[in-house]
Amino acid sequence: MKKIKKILFGLRISLIKLINKIQFKYFLPYFLLLSVLISVAFLSYYYVIPMYYGYLKERQDVKLLKDKVRVDYEKIKIYKIIKTFNSGLPTAEEKKVSSLIFNLGEKYRINPALILAVIRVESSFNNFSHSNMGAVGLMQIKPITGLYLIKKYRIKSKKFDYKTSHIQYLPANYLYDPSLNIKIGARYLLSLLYEFKNLKLALFAYNVGPTFVHNTLESSGTSSVNNRLSIDISGSTNRLFSDFYYGYYKRVKKYFAIYNGEIFADPLKG
Repeated sequence: MKKIKKILFGLRISLIKLINKIQFKYFLPYFLLLSVLISVAFLSYYYVIPMYYGYLKERQDVKLLKDKVRVDYEKIKIYKIIKTFNSGLPTAEEKKVSSLIFNLGEKYRINPALILAVIRVESSFNNFSHSNMGAVGLMQIKPITGLYLIKKYRIKSKKFDYKTSHIQYLPANYLYDPSLNIKIGARYLLSLLYEFKNLKLALFAYNVGPTFVHNTLESSGTSSVNNRLSIDISGSTNRLFSDFYYGYYKRVKKYFAIYNGEIFADPLKG
């Protein structure tokens, strides 16, 4: 036992001598730096990082709220435009149509004011309008065109409880369903915009049919894409172009500008 005590005492003396030899003043800056780093890490982990993420979440929540307010505001504006006409639809259906037009505009990246302008010129927002050519509803869709688009783009509707590819006939009265009519019309307009890459020609095709437009362009020597983009319908000697430009197109353009201003006006400046 005395031997162990002697050994431990010797180790203690040796350790004290070693510590006395070390000059801590040279290591003091490193100890201070380490202490600061530990303190910064502690504060960052428990305070700074949570505060930063809280700030980001708050900004995200504010953005979501602003987006929701904007969406509600624009849907209300669309509804007010529809409400100025006699659509023949109940109020609940008009509100549903307003939301649908907004949502389709977001989905297809088409300005909802353009959809409204086409509806205004085609049917004056009368859901039960029909033309001598057999076009029906708000966006004046022909049953044969509607059937083709439903099958091609698999357009869904409560009217169909089976696969759209199985539909062989589309009753005209189905197109008096405003939601189905607008879904078909908006998708049709989008396809024409992609096909002709020109708003005038897309609306021309919507008005008289794409096949007729292609044939007319070929007969006038403007069938190439470059010629299509540079064609000046307003100055054309082709009577069909001229009638379309001064009748259909200028009216759509006029209402497009009006509705665009009404829907997207800054409410804080009103």
